[in-house]
Amino acid sequence: MTSRRLEAVKPSATMAMTARAIQLRREGRDIVSLSVGEPDFPVFPHVEQALSEALRKGYTKYTASNGIIELREAISDWMFREVSVRWPAGQIIATSGAKQALYNACMALLDEGDEAVIPNPYWVSYPEMVRLAGAKPIELVLRQEDQWAPRPEDLERLLTPRTRVFMFSSPSNPTGAVWSAETVRGIARVLEKFPKVIILSDDIYDRLVYGGVKATNILQVAPQLKDRTVLVNGCSKAYAMTGLRLGWACGPAEIIAGMNKVQDASTSNPSSLSQHAAVAALRGPQEPVEAMRAQFEKRRHLMVDLLRQVRGVDAHAPDGAFYIFANFAGLLSRKYRGEPVATTQRLAEILLEDFGVATVSGSAFGREGFLRLSFAISEADIRKAMERVARCAASLE
Repeated sequence: MTSRRLEAVKPSATMAMTARAIQLRREGRDIVSLSVGEPDFPVFPHVEQALSEALRKGYTKYTASNGIIELREAISDWMFREVSVRWPAGQIIATSGAKQALYNACMALLDEGDEAVIPNPYWVSYPEMVRLAGAKPIELVLRQEDQWAPRPEDLERLLTPRTRVFMFSSPSNPTGAVWSAETVRGIARVLEKFPKVIILSDDIYDRLVYGGVKATNILQVAPQLKDRTVLVNGCSKAYAMTGLRLGWACGPAEIIAGMNKVQDASTSNPSSLSQHAAVAALRGPQEPVEAMRAQFEKRRHLMVDLLRQVRGVDAHAPDGAFYIFANFAGLLSRKYRGEPVATTQRLAEILLEDFGVATVSGSAFGREGFLRLSFAISEADIRKAMERVARCAASLE
């Protein structure tokens, strides 16, 4: 009954695990969720005030499909402050979350027979967006021993006349890796040789970095690529506004116009109230962002320290985002209640159903043997979850 294109698309593993955790909680189970990718902080007070004010003033009607001019101007100023590149409002589109911006870009750029190169491990939605657009995802395999940074020569081997898009994120979901300026510069040198490739940079975690690390944007080291680079960002992660669904993209006028065509034909404008909240977030005080980032850094240390005490688990501290992509391969091939635990998907099921901890299998991100664990939860819940992970590991024969 459904299209052949849809048959090739896999459901989101993160959404499925989160939904199952919610269901178990409704049944009265004590579940600690490490699966969801959202801050546990409330929206900042000035953002809450802007929401209330927008509702009071009746800003509840349709807006321009690409967003109100006040928001796109605020995005332009914010991006100039963060990336040192200025886009006019006409080259900016506001979307219902950064995810929609990425989807709009794939639909606007990719045709049947095209290829899009994505680093592996990847965010679960990248290959599915490419497939929905009728194109083929090509995986650039990264190595843990390289701290999940790409080797330029590996990328160059994958690029062909069919390559239309290179899509990546740094900081990364799921690994938390932040590519160094040297790495980004090496990637840019390769991309310069392939002028038909559009660069789609997902920067949603760029404010959440740790240990003095700074996220380097590709246009900061290769401004000559601006005419074929689309930068995607949003309010979800840094401003704890996940449910308000407000993202954006900045890029060449022709591509942004194409993305707006997709949006016109699908969702139209993002929430009017969320747009006004985003203006407050981007133009208002930024101290709450730093306070939240500092809390995440403490939680990162705590989770890594506790994971390293679990025999059979190899955990490294990420430089960004709020995930630990831990190697659980040392626990596989053991038995649980007499049955082999052959995959991390099975291990994730055991952790959730029998120990009350929701995680996401690395296979959902293209890499078996790993689990993604979010530390965007309280320290008390981190301790509870890690105690349960340790009990689970100890129960394997």
